[in-house]
Amino acid sequence: MSSTPSTSTSSTSGPDAAPSAELLQAAARWFVLLASGEATEADHQRWQAWRAANPRHEAAWQRAQAVTAPFAHIPPAQAGVSVAALEKQQGRRAARRQALKSLGGLAGLFCAGWFGWQGWRSSDASADALTAVGEQRDLLLADGSQLRLDTDTAIDVAFSASERLIHLRRGRVLITTAKPKGEGDGDQPPPPFWVETAEGRVQALGTRFAVRQDAGSTHVAVMEARVAIHAGALGHFGFAPTAEAVATDDAPILAAGEAARFNRLGLLGRSAARSADSAWARGMLVADDLPLADFVAELARYRTSPLLCDPAVRALRISGTYPLTDTDKALAALARALPVRVVPARGNDPAGGLAIRPR
Repeated sequence: MSSTPSTSTSSTSGPDAAPSAELLQAAARWFVLLASGEATEADHQRWQAWRAANPRHEAAWQRAQAVTAPFAHIPPAQAGVSVAALEKQQGRRAARRQALKSLGGLAGLFCAGWFGWQGWRSSDASADALTAVGEQRDLLLADGSQLRLDTDTAIDVAFSASERLIHLRRGRVLITTAKPKGEGDGDQPPPPFWVETAEGRVQALGTRFAVRQDAGSTHVAVMEARVAIHAGALGHFGFAPTAEAVATDDAPILAAGEAARFNRLGLLGRSAARSADSAWARGMLVADDLPLADFVAELARYRTSPLLCDPAVRALRISGTYPLTDTDKALAALARALPVRVVPARGNDPAGGLAIRPR
């Protein structure tokens, strides 16, 4: 965080007086900082010094704890403003004094700062790398690993001496792992390489593979070497598997040419990897007797306006290779390959997107 709460010793009429609005504000700000997980050791020392500097500071801290206790177990949510917003509002003291005189005012201040900070942490604005709809992007990581981000994808990267972690917030990524520079030789193996999704973790075992975050499940396809799937083993927003758990866990292993889908309870199914699992990284959509509904849904991921499929043609099957970099061209080819037409979804309104309807 960019700053720490003030350590001023603002006073009231006596040591037993109720904490002032300024002290309640300071206590709430300390609470937000410590609860965020971003506080440094120096921050903790300054917090302890602030509490010890004056009995009224300790009283304000105890009041803040009492007020914010009901919110301690509420999951982080996107709401309110960030802690930075609290900094910007310091000039509005007159209005805030009145609000902070009540416990509800203090609770609101805490929730706005805490939930706002957590909302920022989970929003696209805080992602280490992301792509817009229709965009793809290549990344070279510090250890030499290569990433290809698909359309509408957001990731976080966390490398340390003990692990290499990619947190896939949404979308799809193709990964070619590499040994960290200066490590992996002799008796010192490289740190494990993980890709984390909402359903678990995928461990790379010297490999090239693709991971896609879908609604309620994760799809993995392996092009080279192997990966291990640890369903439910969360780290970024849950728990990280220990070394002992990884060593003893009977994790499913996918070899080159295999694919699987899993949720937090385990594998939902295994299959042979398809050429489409990696063709997207070359800007192509490969359809092999694919239902038209699935084809349209995949193509829609690369368009900013809606793309709909009429129920009357959803079951038609399509094969071929189509460009993802020019979806209009792909739709024109679709209309030539099947008895369908591509028309505005809502009359002549261009903002309404397109629809695939029977010819």
